[in-house]
Amino acid sequence: MFGGESKRGQRRSSLRCVLLCLAVLCLIFGGRLVQSAVRSEQMIALVGGTLIDGNGGVPLKDAVVLIQGNKIVKVGSRNKVKYPKTAKVIDTTGKFILPGLIDMHIHYFDWMGELFLAHGVTTVKDVGNDLLWIETISSEAQQGKVRGPRIFYVGDGLDSPPPARETHVGVDTPQMAQRAVALLRSRGASAIKVREKLTPELLKAITEEAHKLGIPVTGHIRRTDAREAALAGIDGLEHVSGFLQALGLRPREFEPGQNELQTFIADLKAFSQIETAKADELIKLLASRQVALIPTMANWWRIASERREEFAREDAEYAKNPQLAYVPGDVRKQWASSSFYKLKNADDLAQVQAGYKKLQYILMQHYKAGGKVLAASDTFSSVPGLSLQRELMLLVDAGFTPMQAITMATRDNAQFLARGKETGTIVPGKLADIIVLSANPLEDIRDIERVEKVIKDGQEVDTNYHANYSIPTPRPAIKRPVWLEQQLQRSDKSKAGNGQTREAVKSDEPCSSAHAIGQEKEQNHAKASHLHHRCCSCCCRW
Repeated sequence: MFGGESKRGQRRSSLRCVLLCLAVLCLIFGGRLVQSAVRSEQMIALVGGTLIDGNGGVPLKDAVVLIQGNKIVKVGSRNKVKYPKTAKVIDTTGKFILPGLIDMHIHYFDWMGELFLAHGVTTVKDVGNDLLWIETISSEAQQGKVRGPRIFYVGDGLDSPPPARETHVGVDTPQMAQRAVALLRSRGASAIKVREKLTPELLKAITEEAHKLGIPVTGHIRRTDAREAALAGIDGLEHVSGFLQALGLRPREFEPGQNELQTFIADLKAFSQIETAKADELIKLLASRQVALIPTMANWWRIASERREEFAREDAEYAKNPQLAYVPGDVRKQWASSSFYKLKNADDLAQVQAGYKKLQYILMQHYKAGGKVLAASDTFSSVPGLSLQRELMLLVDAGFTPMQAITMATRDNAQFLARGKETGTIVPGKLADIIVLSANPLEDIRDIERVEKVIKDGQEVDTNYHANYSIPTPRPAIKRPVWLEQQLQRSDKSKAGNGQTREAVKSDEPCSSAHAIGQEKEQNHAKASHLHHRCCSCCCRW
């Protein structure tokens, strides 16, 4: 009996030793985990810089911006804002604090991420990619698995069949168009993008469904002109498309025998024929319908800008950078030559330059009439991020002040994305997406390039380039039918199996779980939601 008691006592003693060891380990490693958590949540204080908060008001000198976690918690002058001694202080004396820039028209590729961040672009709107891939990349960026900007996206562009590009999907009835909208929304699309061949009837069906779901519609249009698009409820015109067709200066269909580049140059030249009186009438309608103009001058009109040689020299330097070896060879070749932005024919160049002056007039008149002009670069042929900085320069060249251009690329773009409550300005409660410049962009907009520090989601960003840069999920080759086409085909077969034709389906009939969810949410959206919840479903010729 006594031997059994002794063994039990030994077991109890051993158990106590084990528990004591575990307690010690918890204190050691638990303490380290707590310290790590405290470090990650350590307050950051930007102290002493001039704050340009994105709202367009008078800059605040000797400012303090406090960041806790991923949010801005306090903003004010140094003599009014206090912060704890434990805060990480970043001295911004003599520097300029701005919201992170937002590019409303980009075509995201897997090599672009760190280039955007290095140039102060913390948010982008992708306007043409495989839906499932861009959904994945957006999620990975949000989770910190991808070093790159915050990504909003539209997925597949909607057009009348047959689709002209791999990222377009054809819709041929209003009911099919509305099903496509609901399906895109169900996969996280922030906007709907429409394309050149779409008819006014289909556009109206798309805008009605999109606005019910609280998302905007923008597009690169042609068959439907700008006036018809405005009346159908469109929210933004990419490249100021449809303007020429509304004035009868360019055909609504692509001209037989012309290649894409010839059509592009012919469109630019046609702007020179615009009569200002007729343009003013159209501008008045667009502004009254709150249709935003997204000119994407950094790509489309660089060919006519007086800065084109300066931009070409800059691009050539990027092409030489060994740390950018991961950028595809054909892209670096374009950077090295800027061949796309050179017109050999002097008469063509003169007409394009005259058209550029008319475009600048349109943008200024639209803004004066109360319309929105948004900052977007159509990144592809030039350096991502740098292209948006150039867009701001070209906006100033058009007649806007540097402050107005900065506000377009921050607050106005965020509001158009329906993210104005979350980002776009430096005020308490918003996401801590902030850039610090070493020179004053209000004195010279070219100083928007002088990015010294980038903070995204409350974290300081490495703005160096890395020759081994990659992302977990590379961009795939697109194969048809794409996901949206598969879902639309499945829906059609289901309707047919129930003895219904596609044409017999009512536009308000649930055709997917996303559509049903959208109907439940409809009560939460005012009839004018498309005037307040808009983003850029831009699209370019690529």
